[in-house]
Amino acid sequence: MENKLDATELCKKMQVGNEQSLILPAPSFIMMQCDIIDYQETEKSIVVKIPILKEWVNPYNTMQGGLIEAAIDNAVGPLSLLSAPVNITRSIETKFIKSVTLEMQHIYVHAQLCEQRKKRLTFEVSVQNKDGEVFTKSKVINFII
Repeated sequence: MENKLDATELCKKMQVGNEQSLILPAPSFIMMQCDIIDYQETEKSIVVKIPILKEWVNPYNTMQGGLIEAAIDNAVGPLSLLSAPVNITRSIETKFIKSVTLEMQHIYVHAQLCEQRKKRLTFEVSVQNKDGEVFTKSKVINFII
């Protein structure tokens, strides 16, 4: 059985400094029904489980690519604030390998901070099914503000 970590408790660890205007967890994280099921502080990695809803499919009955990227952003977002001072997404470069279908029920977004150079953060991300099969890979660049 998967563990579900308390996102609100993890938010208390985020390096937000005096940024009182931040809403944590993000409304998009809640809207997409994201659950953090693993966070490794020393490896700077996170796994977020997200349901696949019928409202999110395209005409081919597969998960719409923009929503897959939103799922990726919703995994990198918390990890970025757990790993570095306040930062924002600069770019997401995504390679769609296989279609994400409703039958999968959930996707698992695995994100890891691979490099930090000055104000630039580089994350490697994969979208997987419950068996670890990779459906999408991304490289996400964030900038510390």
